Amino acid sequence: MLIGALSTSGSGVMAASTYLDTAGNNIANSNTTGYKTQTIAFQDLFYTGLAPGTATSQNTRSPTGAQIGSGVNVSSIGGLFTQGTLAQTGRQFDLAISGQGFFPVSLGSGQTGYTRAGNFTTNANGQLVSSDGFLLGNGSIKVPSNASAVTVSGDGTVTATTPAGQQVLGTLTLTQFTNPEGLTRIGDTTFVAGPDSGAPVTGAPGTGGLGTITQGSLEQSNVDLPTELVNLIIAQSSFDYNTNALQVENETLQATVALIP
Repeated sequence: MLIGALSTSGSGVMAASTYLDTAGNNIANSNTTGYKTQTIAFQDLFYTGLAPGTATSQNTRSPTGAQIGSGVNVSSIGGLFTQGTLAQTGRQFDLAISGQGFFPVSLGSGQTGYTRAGNFTTNANGQLVSSDGFLLGNGSIKVPSNASAVTVSGDGTVTATTPAGQQVLGTLTLTQFTNPEGLTRIGDTTFVAGPDSGAPVTGAPGTGGLGTITQGSLEQSNVDLPTELVNLIIAQSSFDYNTNALQVENETLQATVALIP
């Protein structure tokens, strides 16, 4: 039983440690553009002993049973994809999504990534790229070197003002998923499709449930700092209690072993 108690408290230490990591990561990214809060869920592990309704040695049925738990496990670490606050920047290549959807970006690996961080700029070819150099979309939109201004409308239409007049450069698209919590985080505030995210659905902003684009703004992190600070305190307390339990169980085990002749 003591060995089981050590294992049970050990699982609590591991779960609390993961809780601390998750809350700490959220707090660290509270100012990260387009960051989406991570959420954590726990589940109890299997039980041993008599289940309720099990026949006893006295030919009766136990109404409550005598089940002994074996600890806790992290069942999932998901994401909270609520809308973040839009902050005006005035920069023409800063774009924010109001509503559902992600900006598709071309990763260096050839994969398509998806992000809510719209702090874009242009590369040497005039193509819109993320802060990490990932092409926005397929890179087909190129800003002329002689453009004095670029306008991005809510429906994604990109227009450049040149000496020759107004020039439509193309239309940006957004992508949404049936289950965004199934997306895989790869860092750089970027996700890739996962086996449970559903297939990517790409379309023009403002259509098919997709949000619209706001130029000159960035979506802020949706981390709620007071909530995360409370989570941090809860996780720390859980970690302390479980380590104390481990210490007591270890001392009890040592005392028990000492009694054996």
